Amino acid sequence: MAEKLRIFVSATKDLEQERAVVGRILAELPVQVGAEIRRSPADGIDYNTLFELISNVDRIYFLLGRDISAPFGAEWQLALRLERTIVPLKLKGSRTQAGQEFLRIAHAPWKTFHNSRHLGQQIGLDLVDTLLHPENRYGLQLVEVEALQQRKQALRQGLVQGVSDPGGAEGGGVILDPAEAQAFIAEELEQR
Repeated sequence: MAEKLRIFVSATKDLEQERAVVGRILAELPVQVGAEIRRSPADGIDYNTLFELISNVDRIYFLLGRDISAPFGAEWQLALRLERTIVPLKLKGSRTQAGQEFLRIAHAPWKTFHNSRHLGQQIGLDLVDTLLHPENRYGLQLVEVEALQQRKQALRQGLVQGVSDPGGAEGGGVILDPAEAQAFIAEELEQR
């Protein structure tokens, strides 16, 4: 049975808009897979809830801007402790002293992005590689595999436009595959 792709996105306050790039890029991929994008609520989170959000995700995107802001550090430490796959991305430019200190102590292969479009390109490439898992964890059809390989080439060459106006599911979101969508609609209709 195909697995649902689960992603957690952590972003510093100055990159709140860029957080939505992950959802947009995922939605634009030429596949029919179920996916869930998680984040910490903007009004705060307790440790147990954060643990539940992070403990069973496939990847965690960390988007670091000019300054570190809560709960970014707690999310980072928990992701490391739970041995989740971390994709660390930092905005090109200067950082506050706290932001510089975080980069110093967070030993990670940070990738730099210049703008939302560049961020979308990097995330797109990572998502394609994730979906093309050798064991086909996400239940892709052959035509989807071929379409993803073509998308990967286009992303590498910079031919995919990417996101210019971020926006989207600020509280997280779920992308349903067609079978899940039909079941969801049927369930909603039964409850009415």
